[in-house]
Amino acid sequence: MPYTGGFFLKFCIGKDSITPAEPVFLSGFGDRTRKSEGVHDPIYVKAALLQSNKSLLIVTIDALGADRSFIQGVKDELKAKFGLEHDEVMINFSHTHASVYLTGRDARLRNGGYSMGQDQWTDHEEELDYTYDELYFDFVKEKLIHLVQHCLDHLEEGELLIGRTASHFGVSRRYRTNQGIEWRPSYDAEIDQDLFVLKLMNAKRDVKGILYAYGCHPTSMGSSNYFISGDYSGAASRHLEQSYPEAVAMFLQGCGAEIKPRKSADGVTFKECSIEEMEEAGAGLAIEINDFMQNGAFKSVSCSFRTMLLEPNLYTERTPVEHYHQILDDPESSEFNKIRVKKLLKKFEDGSIKDQVPLYIAIWQLDESTRIVAIEGEVSTGYSRMIKKLFGPDQTMVLGYTNGIYCYIPTREMIYEGGYEVDNFYYYGHRGPFVPEIEDIIIGQIASAFGRLSDRPVAALRVNKD
Repeated sequence: MPYTGGFFLKFCIGKDSITPAEPVFLSGFGDRTRKSEGVHDPIYVKAALLQSNKSLLIVTIDALGADRSFIQGVKDELKAKFGLEHDEVMINFSHTHASVYLTGRDARLRNGGYSMGQDQWTDHEEELDYTYDELYFDFVKEKLIHLVQHCLDHLEEGELLIGRTASHFGVSRRYRTNQGIEWRPSYDAEIDQDLFVLKLMNAKRDVKGILYAYGCHPTSMGSSNYFISGDYSGAASRHLEQSYPEAVAMFLQGCGAEIKPRKSADGVTFKECSIEEMEEAGAGLAIEINDFMQNGAFKSVSCSFRTMLLEPNLYTERTPVEHYHQILDDPESSEFNKIRVKKLLKKFEDGSIKDQVPLYIAIWQLDESTRIVAIEGEVSTGYSRMIKKLFGPDQTMVLGYTNGIYCYIPTREMIYEGGYEVDNFYYYGHRGPFVPEIEDIIIGQIASAFGRLSDRPVAALRVNKD
């Protein structure tokens, strides 16, 4: 293998099924009324370990997301077992709505409001039993520990290559009208269409890993689906692994907060795709990636790793309690919304209402021109576009849904416009919608981090800063 400068790379990649063995309550849709009824395709935890001047671990999980209880529990275990620091681990969630939301054993860090074992949504937290969730946390954690140990035992020399193309797979669901934002396809909306592909190749030039990143909700199928599934990304990965039998394909969820699969757009509305249509969408994405793998331009990453983990606070408006009583009294409010509002009112009563929210931002500088920015939460496509505009699009990959998923992260423009991604803040126990200045905080923190990483080329910096 030709040496391209920087540090030499060793790597290994693997996967294991984490498909629940019994029916569970699927997360992601508020109008589901019962547990899952079967499995369409397995869901996975996957891991890619990269070793150069330091070790980096990329983890993907086919789940809606996870809270800090899960993230802290897993990362603490990885540090204890393997010495991996929190900034050296990225845990990215596909956000499939045909799976579960994960929590850990530390109840103090638990979001609450959902359990894999529940039979229906409830506004009474005391009715939820997290026994199954905690056992599943142990199960997923042990699977991941075994995967990392396997990777350490099977490291091989190789090369990391990165390429970027454009895809029209997704479409915005925020349609602007004179009356405000409507939930419908917005075909002309500017979104981040970048499809990044990273190839891990061994010294024999065999493709061992395919990591592909794109920002789009895995909601091809809707709330009427009760089968566990990875949705389109699970289908795409399966097709890629059939094309490259020695490889593991990992989907990295980008900034897709307001993006849905174009396959689910039906004129001026969205439809629930059938399982067959979802499979077609995933196969179509795999064809795009396969074509790019064969014919696209890739750059070798020279692998001199630098990392930083930020945790700024984001702030909300201090909306008065009377606003939420109006939602309860509104006959057009859905039962799910009323359940969420009742929970929020209890937080007013016990003093646990939140007007600031910590946000993880992970930055990996892979070499002098290649970087990954990964942000916690359901991050708007606007952030990806802003970050790439400021710091260069060619080798700047921006992910959302990483190191936890708690709430939507809207841009300043979205906050002024309103719409679902802004107005559902009370689902998450927030006092009010985010203030527009959160955009300045996020972009400012990232810009400052890039400067500090440039000044200290091989240092791993860990920053907790409001």
